[in-house]
Amino acid sequence: MSREFGPAKQNGIVVANLDTALAYWTNALGVGPFYRIDGLESAYFFQRGEPLASPAMSIALGNWGDLQIELICPHGEGGSTWHRFLENCGGGLHHISTWSEYFDRDVARAAEMGRIEECRGQVVDGPRYTYFQSDIGGQPLLEISELLPQSAEIYRHIREEALHWDGRNAVRTLG
Repeated sequence: MSREFGPAKQNGIVVANLDTALAYWTNALGVGPFYRIDGLESAYFFQRGEPLASPAMSIALGNWGDLQIELICPHGEGGSTWHRFLENCGGGLHHISTWSEYFDRDVARAAEMGRIEECRGQVVDGPRYTYFQSDIGGQPLLEISELLPQSAEIYRHIREEALHWDGRNAVRTLG
């Protein structure tokens, strides 16, 4: 657990093909079920302080024990953190997320600690998020994500489903 931001709740993994990644996680690793959201939209998005259109992407959320796995597949071209990571690195572990009930306070504290903002936004009708750059190359970004009651309930449901998953119905639709 981080002394500053609490426990890691999610690993965010950028992938080039969501179907291929889902097959790997569910079949090869036995992790699931995953809940897929195609066409996830942001109400607003800023990349390194500059406003951008909502990044085109699909995601899938599943749990491996208490750790949520977020598979992120950016679509088309774009300047978002996920598009750039896929282009520069080919995919992989992009960020580690903590979920905060005190989002504004925790984001301000990260900035006070010298963390440099990579991007920030808000999911349409959902939580706000801010990603902070790493000081060292090759290390994942830190995401602080707002924990709203409705997102907490969704995350709880996904975790509970993973605890009792029998391998069937590996990919489900969310939203």
